[in-house]
Amino acid sequence: MKIKNIKFVAAILGATLSLTACEKDFLEAVPSNSVPAEQVNTTKEGMEAALTGIIRLMRQAPVNQGAVSHDSYGVPSLMLTFDVMGQDVMANTNWYVYQYELDNKLVTYRGTRILWGHSYNLITNANSIIANAKNLGDATEQEKAGFEAEAKVIRAFSYFNLARVYQHTYLKDKNAPAVPLMLEPTTPSTQGKERATLEQVYSQIVTDLTEAEQALTNARPSKSRINKNVAQGMLARVYLEMGQWDKAAEFARKARTGYPLMTPTEYQAGFNNYGNAEWIWGLPQSADQNNAYASFYSFIDGRYKVLEDGSREYVRRGYNNFRANDRFVELFDENDARREFQEDTEAFTLNSKGEKIWSYDRFTITKFKDLANLGGHIPLMRSAEMLLIEAEAQARLNNPVEAQLLLLELRQQRYEAGTVVLPTLAIGDALLEEIFVERRKELYGEGFGLFDIKRLQKPLVREGNHTAMLGVTPANSDLFIHQLPQGEMDANPNAEQNP
Repeated sequence: MKIKNIKFVAAILGATLSLTACEKDFLEAVPSNSVPAEQVNTTKEGMEAALTGIIRLMRQAPVNQGAVSHDSYGVPSLMLTFDVMGQDVMANTNWYVYQYELDNKLVTYRGTRILWGHSYNLITNANSIIANAKNLGDATEQEKAGFEAEAKVIRAFSYFNLARVYQHTYLKDKNAPAVPLMLEPTTPSTQGKERATLEQVYSQIVTDLTEAEQALTNARPSKSRINKNVAQGMLARVYLEMGQWDKAAEFARKARTGYPLMTPTEYQAGFNNYGNAEWIWGLPQSADQNNAYASFYSFIDGRYKVLEDGSREYVRRGYNNFRANDRFVELFDENDARREFQEDTEAFTLNSKGEKIWSYDRFTITKFKDLANLGGHIPLMRSAEMLLIEAEAQARLNNPVEAQLLLLELRQQRYEAGTVVLPTLAIGDALLEEIFVERRKELYGEGFGLFDIKRLQKPLVREGNHTAMLGVTPANSDLFIHQLPQGEMDANPNAEQNP
């Protein structure tokens, strides 16, 4: 059942900065009408509203986390953070500068507090649904199982993000401490737990996703909600991180079934509508729900016109401060539809030898074009990513021909004259490197930048017109992981800090 225009109150039992403190707050999710608080976990209507609220919470500033700011708005902020911490996207003015400099990870900083608090807020709400769905008096068994399954995917999604933010990749050391596993609804007396290992966290993630995938169908009210394909896509991501290549390929193939690759024209339409056939999962926002300047598009929509005085007038009001690195732009063929950048050909100075030194301001990003009412949607999962997961998995399984054909399938859909695209002949490590570069070109701005570098245990290489952390930062650097926030360290005597 699709709930429209419902206002509800869902208890957020997570603490200020941690799951162990005693404060109780409430989330107001959707305007209009009313579902009383006591009905949230006891009626089908209330449970639908609770799930709608979690989806809304995914793109909002986390409650109970002290001061928040314009880089603190839910999953889109996490996406921007881990792209700008990578090698292809830059920000040297306004918000996200500290993230770009790999300097917003320390115990007392807002960056780590917000990422931690937001993820555990989602987990707290998901735990409540998981615990109460089975007790709904007016729902069928299938409906109860569906509510629980959606919440398990949200919980798995949140733990997957936490594990990758607060520790190195699973394949580096699966016994390394990750984050506390909280699987029951919390109360004011809930005690903080010690950090579970990566192996324990990933085991729980796989259990949640496997059970959810088996319970869900392909049907759902909208693409913001979770169906079988979303659960399969999450399994593909997790198995790729764990190095279980056969399962990664299997679930990536399943996840993209029914979601055809978009055409070059559709790729350049703005990435602002989850009605796009390729989107498997996305976050909507209506005009009255957008965060204006504190919004995904405020930072990354770089379309502008040059005024008579030489200044820029951006199409989308906001900070407009994200840029593409010039070495990254060089990776794109001129006829590739994904080459979505606007170039300032005068953004350089001359050195003493008369050589051009290109400014950070040279290339803005035009892949993401907000709607006129600032209600552009946020992409969370696309079939192109699933195809690339399948290609990488096949390459690692020593099936280069399968991987080559998958790359060809994607590339042919990114050129107007796709038939002129030739298949790669690369094999082995060269083929894996091609797939990595293809992921960078396909997924930039969607939150994969540093996460892929960490997963592949690569160094961070910044060249060209980068302005921060130039050169090479070694693979598995502790600069890539966040410290636990001070609130968690104060409230949880079992917490162990990262370097």
